[in-house]
Amino acid sequence: MSRDRTVPVFTELPAYSAAVAELPLSTAITDDRRGAVVVVAGSGDWRIAIQDAMAAGAAAVVLADPAVLRREAVEAVPWPGDIPVIVDRPRLRPDVVADAQRARRGSPPRLITVECAAPAAALDGVILDGFGWARSLAGEPLALHASIATVQGRIALLESRDSGDGSVPATVMATPVGGVHPGGLLQVLALGEVRTEVTLDQPARLARVETFRDEGALRAPERFESSARLALRRAIDACLSDGPTADLEELLQDMALARSLLGAQAGGYSHV
Repeated sequence: MSRDRTVPVFTELPAYSAAVAELPLSTAITDDRRGAVVVVAGSGDWRIAIQDAMAAGAAAVVLADPAVLRREAVEAVPWPGDIPVIVDRPRLRPDVVADAQRARRGSPPRLITVECAAPAAALDGVILDGFGWARSLAGEPLALHASIATVQGRIALLESRDSGDGSVPATVMATPVGGVHPGGLLQVLALGEVRTEVTLDQPARLARVETFRDEGALRAPERFESSARLALRRAIDACLSDGPTADLEELLQDMALARSLLGAQAGGYSHV
């Protein structure tokens, strides 16, 4: 795919139609999925929608804010490997994650805690991205050791594999709250020689990354680009480079952890 041509985008989601309008030199709306970047809604069984896009000849897929799939759906068929799949997770934007990682200057965390809060209908997705933040800051895949479920919320106890600097323990805590606003709240804390604090408040449209080192505090600049526009740019880059993307693999890792926590029975303690 040449950088001199306009990339067609097939979408029925308003946020992505707006993103295409903001990228007039590189994208254009199309009603044909063949050769296009196809945007798939993350609600329902989005695995089938990805397979349909592939069958229709999509050049790449953008998966928008995916829900947690049942284990049977994940294991039903092989996952796509011959076209890029970019996963748009508004609470786990790659640019915001990169800000948090870069500011640590290679200093590994010694402990990670993630607190998730959202109305019951949105809590599963916030938990999913909470696991993603823990994995991203640990720099390694996480293993679930135990989970606790009560009527007030859920807690997962995890640990990264030892990569030479020692394993990193992590906790992910989730609490359902009242309210009708979409989205939720994530508060992430990575402790060590460097302290990282991340606050993501979707109803307030707040994404704040702060890093504390010996020489003082640093706040990352605010990101004004929409997550939909960022996802489209990443999809175009993936098409042009023909390189692999890790988005789907990382999403499936996080989903496996989220399913384990969401499947815990209230009032019970599970040790893995």
